[in-house]
Amino acid sequence: MVQKYVLETEGYRICFALQETQAAKESAEVVVELLLDRNLGDVAVQSVPTLMTVRDVSRLVAYFEAHIARLQQHPDSESYVFVPLELGFQVQALAGEVQAGDDGEFSVRFFIHVGESSPTGHRVYIGGESVVTLKNLRVFLASLQEALAAWSRAHGMSPV
Repeated sequence: MVQKYVLETEGYRICFALQETQAAKESAEVVVELLLDRNLGDVAVQSVPTLMTVRDVSRLVAYFEAHIARLQQHPDSESYVFVPLELGFQVQALAGEVQAGDDGEFSVRFFIHVGESSPTGHRVYIGGESVVTLKNLRVFLASLQEALAAWSRAHGMSPV
């Protein structure tokens, strides 16, 4: 069964479609889709299928949580580029303003791996940069945390 997790920004949506693999209980096949807002055109681009581990999902949640905490003290902070083990996408959380609760926003760059160039075989990424509200990010992170909890229950793993 494919589960979808969506991060909605002010200019595009990123949709993670995860499907657990039979071979490895600690990873899932993932296709990441970048969908531009309708007023920018009906553009949708999918990544090549890749694997994403439970640890990578957990690291992605922690990455955004750490960035939010840092922005509360330093609004000009930019986080390092987050790249999962299999290189299926890249994300970078940028400067913004974050208040207590779900009040605030910051810019986020997101690139998805769409294939390899010929004949060199270098990875090609397509992406965008836009503002994400803290409210939308919290919805995305909560859905990923629920997925992690379900993954742990289904496979008898300790919570990540």
